[in-house]
Amino acid sequence: MRKALQARIQRILRGHRASQFLRLLGVNPKRFWLLVDLFDSLSERGEMLDQLGRDGIALQTAALLYSAILGLMSVMFALAQTPPVFYLSICMAFTAFLLLTVLLSETGNSIVNPTEGIVLAHYPVNGATYLAAKLTHLVWIVFYLAVGINTIPALVGLELPGSGRTYPLLHLLSALATGIVVALSCCALFGWLIRFVPTKRLKAAGQLAGIVPFLFVMAGPQLLSLLARFHLFQSLSIGPSARWALGLAAGVAAVAAVAFGVRSLSADYLIRVSSLMHAGWRNTRPARKSWIGEMVARFFGGQPGRAAFAFVSQMARRDYQFRRQVLPMSIVGMIGLVRLVTQGGESDPFSGPFTVMHLLPHLFGGILLFGCSLLPYGDQSRAAWVFLLTPSRVFGRFVRGVHAALWIQLILIPHALLLLFLIWRWGMWHAGLFIAFSLAAASLYLAFWLRLIDCVPFTKPVDLTRAASLLPLMMLFGVVTGVAVGLQYFFVFRSQPVVVVVTLVVAAAAYFFTRQSLDAFESSIRFNLGLLSVESGTLYQEING
Repeated sequence: MRKALQARIQRILRGHRASQFLRLLGVNPKRFWLLVDLFDSLSERGEMLDQLGRDGIALQTAALLYSAILGLMSVMFALAQTPPVFYLSICMAFTAFLLLTVLLSETGNSIVNPTEGIVLAHYPVNGATYLAAKLTHLVWIVFYLAVGINTIPALVGLELPGSGRTYPLLHLLSALATGIVVALSCCALFGWLIRFVPTKRLKAAGQLAGIVPFLFVMAGPQLLSLLARFHLFQSLSIGPSARWALGLAAGVAAVAAVAFGVRSLSADYLIRVSSLMHAGWRNTRPARKSWIGEMVARFFGGQPGRAAFAFVSQMARRDYQFRRQVLPMSIVGMIGLVRLVTQGGESDPFSGPFTVMHLLPHLFGGILLFGCSLLPYGDQSRAAWVFLLTPSRVFGRFVRGVHAALWIQLILIPHALLLLFLIWRWGMWHAGLFIAFSLAAASLYLAFWLRLIDCVPFTKPVDLTRAASLLPLMMLFGVVTGVAVGLQYFFVFRSQPVVVVVTLVVAAAAYFFTRQSLDAFESSIRFNLGLLSVESGTLYQEING
């Protein structure tokens, strides 16, 4: 259905009037449609599925998920007999925020990570034509997420008091207009970044721009309360007409900023493609021995373990797709951890009343779940053949190095820093006992989440449908967390000897399950590399045949 609708829309848009409109924008119509067909062919072959608008299954799954959420909200508002204007405003605000979180990431991924741009830069294609074809997938995101998720709320709006028969049409048109405005604003933002940010810093700037909505969610109430203290309109001794003029001027300035930002996108864009693809993290310091690497080599599998530790640590900082998805959640998790410690650090879990510090071990479990689910995927998945040159006997120690990279950097070091803070708050004995329990619980979580890594890290192409497949696991994790927190509060932290016994039991379980997960991890690596070897052999025979 999606392909038939797309083909019908393309037949309409390839008409004479549409071609004239494209020429007014500086786009060559013939080359534009050639590039659109090229990108569609690459998507069908599975070579361009890191963009949501080009992966039909992922886009439909996301649309169904968000449609269910917004549909449930709309039914609740309808039962509460919400006024139509307020109801429409709430739906449009939710749609705008959702599209902003998605389109910022998608626009940045298309513009600052143009994997096919190096090849196309040698052809007579101007920047406007290339970018117009490159960003066509944003149209499908707007259509599915803006119009698709508002279908149920538009129909539910008929039950609101005072809404007419034309309300569903008005609701859908408003959703489409909201989506177009958000898409143009995202394109304008990256146009201004391209104009003022150096090319080698553009990837980092794009990733930071993608986390703005998450930061607003975390710090939005504090910012609004801070702005309220200034009493901006009360300090301006102007009348209603002057305020309307001020609002009109702000609207015109916003439209001008969007227009000039979108125009800046096409200015010599393809000239920057080579610099964009080679931009990234640079380490100009001479290589030197690391004491962490020496410790990993001694306790986690020798030199293969040390190589795995260095590989995972460096790729986590360099791989664009991994950073693109991990960075927003990492900042949100960091802010949540800081709030948890600062708000609950004064309450000792052994004192009796419930404290949010009971959630600390499970917060690490959530971070590890998210990290392990993303670790198999990377931007350079075609380089997986390099591991075919590795002797198979070293993979047992290699997986121990991967485990060491996750355990040391995401569990051991944060707990060591928390121990110093909690000793100052609670004293040596209570702080040490709580950190030991949290360390054991987080290690047990890591033992289970290692099962999500079914290949050499960063050697699978990005799969946009994995978020939907992880939803049942995340729901199960939430249930387990609730049960565990209840047991901690009512039974475990009531007695210090019980905490000692439970910590030893959890640590023993973590050791046992970690060994099993590492064996399964090694088997998965061997199996996937075996499949890759068979594919390479088949390709070699076909070429020589």
